[in-house]
Amino acid sequence: MNSSVQTDERRQYYRIDDSAIFSYHVIKKELENKPVDDSKKISTAFEMIELFGQMNQQMSVALGRISDHSADIATYLKGLDNKVELLAQMYLFKDSGSDLEPQRQINLGAGGLAFGSDEKLKQGTLIAMDMILSTDLLCLHLTGRVIQVSSEKNGDFPYRISIGFVDISDVEVDQIIKHIMRLQSEQLRAKRES
Repeated sequence: MNSSVQTDERRQYYRIDDSAIFSYHVIKKELENKPVDDSKKISTAFEMIELFGQMNQQMSVALGRISDHSADIATYLKGLDNKVELLAQMYLFKDSGSDLEPQRQINLGAGGLAFGSDEKLKQGTLIAMDMILSTDLLCLHLTGRVIQVSSEKNGDFPYRISIGFVDISDVEVDQIIKHIMRLQSEQLRAKRES
C-alpha cells in the first residue's frame, strides 16, 4: 500500500470534538499562488505558545527517562510543568492585550476540521488558519479550502464551516493524530474512572 493511501485512511479515521484557540482569514484570489509572509500574521503570544510546545516535546523525552528510575520524581516534575503551563495560559489567554481569539469548539480530523462561524463562506474559498491545541500547546499554521457550509440552528454561530486541509505536511498530520489519540485515551480513562 502506498503512503498517500495510508495518509488518506489516517485522515478519515482520526476525528474528535475539541476546543482550540482558532482564527482564520480568507486568502484573496490574487494571493493564492504567492508565498505567505508568516512574520506579519503571527502574534507574539502565538510565538510564545509555540515555543512552550516545542519545550514540552523536548522535556517529555527526559521526563520519560526520569520516570523509568523514579515515578515520584517524575510525578513531581510533571506537576511543576503543569503549574508553569497553567500560569502561561492564564497570562497569554486572559491578557486583554492579546490578539489571540478566545477558545472555540471545533471538530478536528487529520484531513480537515469544522467550526462555527458568523461569516457564511462560499464553497471553495481558501483560508489561512492559526490554531493552538491547548492541551498540547500545539501551534499549527494551516491552509484549507471550504468544502461545505451548513446552517446551525442550535449553536453559538449561525453557520458551520467544513474545511479540508490543503498542502498539509505528514509531520502536521502526525501531530494532529497524536493529539486526537491523546484526547481519546484521556476520555476513555475518565469514563473508566467515573
